[in-house]
Amino acid sequence: MSPSFERVKLSVATVPVLLFGGFLSMVHAQDAAEGLVFRNVDVFDGGMMIRCTNVLVRSGMIRAVGDDVEAGSNSQVVDGKGKTLLPGLFDAHTHLGATHCEQFLHDALDFGITTELEMWGSDASLALAKKMAGGGFREIADFRTAGTGVTVPRGHPTQMGGPSIPTLAPDDDVQAFVDARIDEGAHHIKIIYEHAFPTLTKEQLADVVAAAHLRNKLVVVHVSTQADARDAIAAGADGLAHLFADSPPEPGFAEFAAEHQVFVIPTLAIVEALTGGTEKPWWRESQHVRPYITASMQRSLEIKPPSGFAAKLKLENAEAAVAALRRAGVSILAGTDAPGPGLAHGPSLHRELELLVRSGLTPLEALASATSQPARAFGFRDRGRIAVGLRADLVLVNGDPTNDITATRDIVGIWELGIPHARASAAK
Repeated sequence: MSPSFERVKLSVATVPVLLFGGFLSMVHAQDAAEGLVFRNVDVFDGGMMIRCTNVLVRSGMIRAVGDDVEAGSNSQVVDGKGKTLLPGLFDAHTHLGATHCEQFLHDALDFGITTELEMWGSDASLALAKKMAGGGFREIADFRTAGTGVTVPRGHPTQMGGPSIPTLAPDDDVQAFVDARIDEGAHHIKIIYEHAFPTLTKEQLADVVAAAHLRNKLVVVHVSTQADARDAIAAGADGLAHLFADSPPEPGFAEFAAEHQVFVIPTLAIVEALTGGTEKPWWRESQHVRPYITASMQRSLEIKPPSGFAAKLKLENAEAAVAALRRAGVSILAGTDAPGPGLAHGPSLHRELELLVRSGLTPLEALASATSQPARAFGFRDRGRIAVGLRADLVLVNGDPTNDITATRDIVGIWELGIPHARASAAK
């Protein structure tokens, strides 16, 4: 698997409300200050469904939720009958690369993803994070980055070429190495523990985790085998990036993970892509996804892994592990590893949700895996739920995704900090 690759502040004072497919009306910017009201809408608040209620948004924030919501005379009213309002979605495992950072984040927002968690960064994404912290960016998803991950000389992903990256040699000062990643702008620390290549020793693994925790940083560890997953958990990692597909989950593995209170980002979508996927690409069969697939997304979705790359991997092993983790009460986060082979920022998150449900999560749990669960795991207190005082990052969909998870694909409108995102069909 490829390694997994801060902050959007939108100016809401001068941005007009845009038209969404005839559903929303054009209003002047000064009227937006009166608020946006969703009427008679089903709300998934990050943990449960609230049926037929109202939500008031003003100045980029959620101001009220309930039957007694009062709107000003100039408020924009959205009829939510037959629709579900969701918190803006997270993709908890992505890469932005070095050349297409803003485009990838725009693609993500087109599919209702308002926050991405980059699990291996680049100079470009670190620079973008610093620029975004200054404000003024809009029409792209927010993100946090791990910056340069922790790997050893000749370790994954050094074999992929590109600019040279810092590596942790046997005699290096671990704390100094981790501190350098944080000084570069890492929001969390990503470790590559991958025995298909030279990798960290168990002692180094534990030392990196301790060094990051000394700086109050979460640690996420890339693994691809069950043995490596156990090592990472035993070393004190906060989370696993990817879930093994090399073998069925051994008895006690899920309970071991639960005892150590780790979260897991299974990235079933990349496992599916690497193991051959389906005969017909899922996105071609989805009437609510296909019209929004741009040419660049399609190229990414059609990339095939090298022949024999994942010969020992089986999607059913990863799905069985997800089911076991769910039964044990382990926190599961939705992430894709986009833009890995066969994946794209945006649409692939919706496939991940479907695969999680296929693996045993209820649709309600899958929705939480892309909203409140990653917000909680990564320390976001301002998003991931629909509640008073939180950011108005919202996605409105037709139907009820707690009954049919694929309803997340039938998007009516997307709002970031209360400002509607102008989603347009791709020209084909």
